[in-house]
Amino acid sequence: MKRIIAMFAVVSMLASCSKKQEAVETNVVPETPKQEVYQPQHQSSTVDLSTARKYAYFNAPLDAPATSVAVNYDQKAPYAKPIEVVYSYANGDTFVYTIPAEFGLWKNSAGRFRVISDAECTVWLQGQTKSGKFHEFVFFGNPKYNGTKVKPNSYRNLPAGEIKYRQ
Repeated sequence: MKRIIAMFAVVSMLASCSKKQEAVETNVVPETPKQEVYQPQHQSSTVDLSTARKYAYFNAPLDAPATSVAVNYDQKAPYAKPIEVVYSYANGDTFVYTIPAEFGLWKNSAGRFRVISDAECTVWLQGQTKSGKFHEFVFFGNPKYNGTKVKPNSYRNLPAGEIKYRQ
């Protein structure tokens, strides 16, 4: 009898192990990942005229080349308002250099203000402070030109002018 009970126990154990458990189906809908929307960055910098060198070169503000540049200044009077050099980038970022109204642009002999910007988004401007201190500013928009010198010509390629790069 003990043998029968033992065999019955072994058979029932084997029978219970062979039963497959049915997987419980759940309708899990995977969440679609939320895509982060890039928020454009708007940065600015003010040029300090008291510490600026006579010939001041400013490296490109971002690692990517600028897509466009705009120079905002008063077209009639040299010291009327601050000068803004506004760089725009493909991802919507902007960077603004502000030169205080203490700085005024010079005119060349043709009567045009000495402001040149080229297709590489480099800006060259020349003038002086109200106290008479001369400054020439060069703002690069493309980082590949960082560290180079420029040779501007405000008479060629009018009305834009011409900038040549050199080492």
